[in-house]
Amino acid sequence: MKRAAFLKTQTVISDSLNREALKLAQPNASNADLNQAIANIMKGLHVYSKFRDTAGLVQTFDNLAFVYHLQKKYTQAKWFNLQSNSLSRDGRDTMGIIHSLINLASIKEDIKDFALAKKDLTEALALAKTQPKHNAEINAEKALVIFYAKTGDRKSATLALNRINILSQPTSRNIASNTARVDTPGTVDSALLAKQSQVKPVKNASDGKTAFYGLIVITALIVIGGILYYVKSKKSDKDKAGLS
Repeated sequence: MKRAAFLKTQTVISDSLNREALKLAQPNASNADLNQAIANIMKGLHVYSKFRDTAGLVQTFDNLAFVYHLQKKYTQAKWFNLQSNSLSRDGRDTMGIIHSLINLASIKEDIKDFALAKKDLTEALALAKTQPKHNAEINAEKALVIFYAKTGDRKSATLALNRINILSQPTSRNIASNTARVDTPGTVDSALLAKQSQVKPVKNASDGKTAFYGLIVITALIVIGGILYYVKSKKSDKDKAGLS
């Protein structure tokens, strides 16, 4: 705790520089503003690196990747995302890994590398499902919706949207793992699926009676068949006796 408090006092300026950078880094920002955002983040990066502030470094790498992505400098954006991913893996920070994977997938989609983008999103979703809350899973599903939209896969996009709806419903969160994580062909009505998932299978009270009466009928048929066979055989014996 003492180290965290110390780092906070040393990195306060870097935190401020990152915040100012993100204010400049808007989708419609000029190239000059984006370059200034990068310069601000870089200043903070040196401080985080000096004090080995891993959380600060991860956030800085994410921010740099974001700005370079806005500039469509995909090589730089990928590199900084990979640094963030590597640090998160070293620190066993699952949320950090998920975040970087989603960002990497977004870059790969823009350069039409859809196979690798899908691989990143698949891993991100798998990791998100291990988390106690559904926020990470919802974010991963949202990224998949964008992916499927870009690749023209409407069916899969609809399924992902339905899973998001289910995961977002407070009353459905306890059963989301049994419904939102199953991929089935066709368009799914999320409301109906959520409703159905809350109903436990109940054995019909008449099922036992039906089976019992069925057994009686089958037994009766067997008995009748036996009687008919017996009568027929007796008649046959009499006929033979008459002929002789």
